[in-house]
Amino acid sequence: MDASLIAQWEQLCQALRPAFTSPTFATFLHIVTGWVLCRSKPTVTNLVRTIGHRLLGHAAKHWSTYHRFFYWASWSPDHLGQLLLQHVVAPLVRSHDTESKSHPGVIELLIDGTTTERCGKHVAFAGYFKDASVSNTVRSVVRWSHQWLIGVIALRPKKYAPWVTALPVFAMLYRKPNDCDTHHPFRTQHQMAAAMIQQAHEALPEWTLRVTADGQFATREVTGQLPEGVNLVSRIRRDAALHALPPQRRQRGPGRPPKKGKRLPTPRVMAQRRKKGWQTIEVRKGATTVQREVYSLVCLWYHVCRDQPIKLVIVRDPKGHQQDDFFFGTDPAATEQEIVERYYARWPIEESIQQSKQFHGFEQVQGWCPKTVERQAPLALFVQTLVKAWYLRCGHQARSATPKGSQRDDWMPDKSHPSYLDMLATLRDVIWDHRINDNSGLWPRLRKIFQPLKFTLCAAT
Repeated sequence: MDASLIAQWEQLCQALRPAFTSPTFATFLHIVTGWVLCRSKPTVTNLVRTIGHRLLGHAAKHWSTYHRFFYWASWSPDHLGQLLLQHVVAPLVRSHDTESKSHPGVIELLIDGTTTERCGKHVAFAGYFKDASVSNTVRSVVRWSHQWLIGVIALRPKKYAPWVTALPVFAMLYRKPNDCDTHHPFRTQHQMAAAMIQQAHEALPEWTLRVTADGQFATREVTGQLPEGVNLVSRIRRDAALHALPPQRRQRGPGRPPKKGKRLPTPRVMAQRRKKGWQTIEVRKGATTVQREVYSLVCLWYHVCRDQPIKLVIVRDPKGHQQDDFFFGTDPAATEQEIVERYYARWPIEESIQQSKQFHGFEQVQGWCPKTVERQAPLALFVQTLVKAWYLRCGHQARSATPKGSQRDDWMPDKSHPSYLDMLATLRDVIWDHRINDNSGLWPRLRKIFQPLKFTLCAAT
C-alpha cells in the first residue's frame, strides 16, 4: 500500500513537469518532497539536509543545484499555478465536489491579500505595508513585509461534507512603483486580481468560474474585465450610487436611449426604509446553519459595473446581534442564498494562508534576490495544495491516516474531517516509512524502535 502511495505522490508531481526542463523537474521533486518532510525553516540548506543522499529512490544533487533552482532556473510561478489548476485541482474538484458533475464544471476561486513579514533592508520588493490581519482600533499596524495576492480554489469533498477546504493555485507579489521597470510595469492589486482571474479562465476555459473576493476588489478594474462565463460575488459600498435598469420602451425624439434608469437610494438608506419585500432564508455559515432576512434587487452600479446588471442582496440578522451586510453578484440569475453562502464561504482562504505560514514557512523563507523572492513563497503555498490533493486522492487510505477511529483519535471521537496537520503527518509517515524500510534491512523488532522517532518526524499530533 505504501509503495503505491509513494507512486501516487510522484505521479501527482509529474503533472507539473511541463513547467520545467527535465533536470530542473528532478530538482523540483526533491525540493517539494524535502519541503514536506522539513520540520524547521524551509531554507535551502535545511531542505538539503532533509533530503539526505537519496530521496524516493533518486540520488540527491549537489547543494548548489537547489540554490540555483530559485534564482537561476527557468520556470514561472504563474505557469506552475496554471498547471496545478489544470492537472491537479480541476480533476480533484470534478471527482469530489458534488456540484461539479455537470459539463462544463463549476469551480470557485477565492481571492484575498496578505502580508509576510521580512527582515533586512536589502530584501527585494520589501516595504512597509499595512497588516490587515491585526485588528487594532487605535491605529493601523504597519510592518516591513511583502504584500501578496493569493488565489485559492474552494473544494467540498463529498467524503467529508459539509467541510470546505482551500487549495492555493496563484500567488502574485505586489510591487511598489519604485520596484517596477519596463519588463515589470506597475500594477495595482485590483489589476493583479483581474490578471489572476484571466489566468484561471485561460487554464479552464470551458469551466464556469465563480469568483469571491472582499469589498476592496469590487472595482471597475476587476468587474470590467471579467471574461465570459465568469461571475463575481463581493461586498458593495453602503453608499454606492445605484440606478434602476433602463426603461425597455423606445425613447421618443432624438438622442440615444438611456443607459441607466432613475437614481435609487443607497444600500444603507434602502435597508433603513424598506419595510416590505424581506424574506427569511437559511444559509450555511461555517459549520452551522443560520437564519437571515434578505432583500434583493436587480439594478445597475454604473460607476463600477457600467451597464452590466447586478443583484444587490441586503442581509439582516433577525436577532439584531450583527449589523446589516451588503453583497452583490454580477450574475443576476443567482439566488439570494447562493450569493450569501458564497461570501460566507471565504473563510477557507484565511485558513489556507495560516496553514502555509505555520507548517511550510510561508513568511520564513530566507531568499532576498528578486527571482528567489518571487518563487520561494509561492512554492510554500503550492506544496500545501499537493499535500491536500494527495490525501484526498489516495492518502486517506494509508494506515496512519486520520480520522478513522484509531486509538490516536480517542480524545476526539467526533472528528468529522482531517485537519491539514493530519494530511501532512500522513504523507510524512508514508515517505519516512518508505525511506527507512527500503534503505535498510532492519529486523521487525528493530523497526518498532523507530516508531517513536517516526512519530516525532511526522509531527503526528
